This record gives sequence, structure tokens and C-alpha cells, in this order.
Amino acid sequence: MKLWTYATKLTLLLAAITLFLPQPAKAIPAFARKYGVKCYTCHTIPPALNKNGYMFKRLGYRMPPDNMDGTKPAPKVVALDKDIRFSLINSFALLMQASATEDNNVAETGDTPPTTSTTSSSFNIDEAALFVAGPVPDSGFSYFGHYELYQDGGSGLEQGFGVWTGGRANSSFFIKGGQIHLQEGEGTRAAMFYNLFSDPAPTLTNTDPNNVTLDQAPVGVDVGYTWASPYYGKVFAVSAKVTNGLASDGSTILQSSTKNSKDVWLDADYWFGPDGGVTAIYYRGSKDQDQTDPEGNNFTYRPNFYRAGVFGNYLFNDKLDILGGYIHSRDDWRWDQTSPMSNYSADNYRAEADYYIKTGTVVMARIDRGTASIAPNPTVHTRAWGIGFEHALTERGNVVARAAYNQEHDADPVAVLGSTDKLFRLDFRFMW
Repeated sequence: MKLWTYATKLTLLLAAITLFLPQPAKAIPAFARKYGVKCYTCHTIPPALNKNGYMFKRLGYRMPPDNMDGTKPAPKVVALDKDIRFSLINSFALLMQASATEDNNVAETGDTPPTTSTTSSSFNIDEAALFVAGPVPDSGFSYFGHYELYQDGGSGLEQGFGVWTGGRANSSFFIKGGQIHLQEGEGTRAAMFYNLFSDPAPTLTNTDPNNVTLDQAPVGVDVGYTWASPYYGKVFAVSAKVTNGLASDGSTILQSSTKNSKDVWLDADYWFGPDGGVTAIYYRGSKDQDQTDPEGNNFTYRPNFYRAGVFGNYLFNDKLDILGGYIHSRDDWRWDQTSPMSNYSADNYRAEADYYIKTGTVVMARIDRGTASIAPNPTVHTRAWGIGFEHALTERGNVVARAAYNQEHDADPVAVLGSTDKLFRLDFRFMW
């Protein structure tokens, strides 16, 4: 479809959404209701966190004090929010997202003709999710629950964990246990899964031939420490997770299984200046792999895998946010049951520029590049790029419309075939 047609549809649909979506007084997310603030206190635009929002999560969903000037001891974590009474309505939140899409996919087949092309358009209910979160009054405990009422045709618990946070607002530590997203809440903005585009950067969501991806919510334990300078000019934080990891099909292991070894995740974040930051991550794990050799024989083995990456961003004049990152992947790989162990290796890069026209309005562009190889196959290349526009339709920022065009070419290092997907999406997100 030509860009002119996309632009026409975008204009008409944005106009319709602006007319019919609810107004500010009727839609306020739970934490904003609790503290009487706008969503921008913790987000550039939801769900992209700023430095204050990052500290809010690290303190167990408690607001960082604004009088931390370094001349007197920072308040203890258990003393934060002590004057705010518990309210059930301020502990629950609802998220709904709907979209209109047009998708064109061209896949290489290895036959003649060498490609197949399919085009589809649809109106979708993408997600309906219920959240419950907050601190337990007069204690260091807090809780978080995320239940998908509907997503991709199914429902179920996405996250559910308890947290104990101790120390002071400028030097705190926590221990968290339950079902936890592997890469969320840790990481500065370039490393965050949930950001301005509707889908995370392909560099973060890349799935390898062993069905390993960072987009998972395993059961495990997470511990961390956070230090902040006066007025939060600088923030340094480290985290470590030990989790059950992945089953053979790539799903997360929620209960006991034959896999007794644990996966380990390490994260270090440094926030500085006007909402800039750097993140380093390391992930090591193993999983059972059910595989079929070239002759059609089934076999099982247990590969180890590794991920190491660094990400960073800097916000210029509270307007232009420049983001970038790199992640290296290395997995054990076996072609058949008798051949020597080989390996899958991949390098992925991302870059993004987000320009905030005004509070609640942003244009964004990103690009991802990657290579992957399994000897003796040749190296395959992946590439993706996207442009988008996002605008908050309410003063508080809890109703957001977004339009984006993404083009992504994926390549399979096993079959040495690829596919190109061109997707235009217009969506709106309602957060109560």
C-alpha cells in the first residue's frame, strides 16, 4: 500500500478516536489517583518510564521524596507514604488496547516461484488487562499482580509477585519472589521492553532456533540494590534474578519439571543528567530442546545459552531522546544426535530517536539490524525499521492514540530463508 493511502487512513482514524474517547475527569490510573498527579510524573508517555518512575518501582511502588537534598538522612522506605491512607480503588488499574491494522507478509519458500505474499487488514481488541499493585501500609512489603483478561485469544496470569524493600530512599535494597518479567522494571529507557512503539524493539525480542527469547515471565527470585545522589541527579542500581527458565517449547516453567538447573540474569543501571542512562545485562541459562535432524529423526539435548548487552539513552533539552543498544547471543546447537556440538551466534543492534513536540505528543523512529549464523550455514541478516506518532488524548495522559508503520525482515539461520513483514497499525490505549 502506498504511503499516501496510509496517511489518509491515519488522518481519518485519529480524528474519529479523538471525538469518541473519554475525557480526563473520567479516566485516571491507580497510582495517579493515589498521589493526585498526572501520568507524566513517572512516564514520558505511558508506558515509557522516566527516572522518577524507575525509582518509584525500585522503592516498592512508593513515591521518591522530593526533599532529598543530602543535608539530612533520607527517609526510611517504611516511612514513605505513611500519611497516605489505603484505598482499594487506588490499588487496581485496568488497561485496554484496540487497533486497526493492515499487514503484508512476503515469505521466501525455496521453491519456484521463490516467494508467497499475503495481505490482511483487521480491527482488533489487542489486550484487556487488570493490575493490582501497591505497598502494604507501615511496612516494607508491596505486591504486584498482572492478569491478562484477554490477549491473543487467551487469558491468564502474566505476573504475580511480592516484594520486601528496606533501607532508605537514597540507599535501598529489595527481594522479590514470584512470576516476574525477565526484562522489565530493570534497565534504563533503551533497554525497556515496554516503550513508545506498540511492540518492543526486535533487538530485544529476537527469538533464536532454540526458542530462547528475553520476552518471558519465569518464576524466580529477584534481588537488587539502588543508590541515589541528592535530588536524584544520579542513580545506580544492580539486580540479579534466579529463575526456573524455559521449557522445551520456549514457554516459561511455572511449576516443577525435569529441568532442575536455574537461569541467572544480571542487570546494572546508571541514570545521569536529564533522564539519560546506561544499562548492562547478562543472561545465562539452559533448556531442554526437542529437535528433528535432517533425516527426520527426533532427538533431545540440553543446550546452554548466553546473552550479553549494553544499552543507553540521552535526553537533550527535554525534547530529543536518542537511544541505542547492542546484544550478543550465543547458544549451543546440535544438528543431529551424533555430530559435534556447534553453536548459534547472533549480534543485534538498535537505534531510536524520539522527539517530544510537547508533553504528551511524540514522533519516533527506530532501526534494528542483526546477523546470525550456525556453521556450516552462511550468515543471515535481519533488519527492521519503524516510524510513528503518539499523542495523549487526555490531560492526565491516560488515554493515548498511536499510529506507526513498521517493516521487518527476519531470516532463519537453520533453513536460510527469510520473510518480510510490512505492518501499519493505528491503536489506542485506555488506562483507568
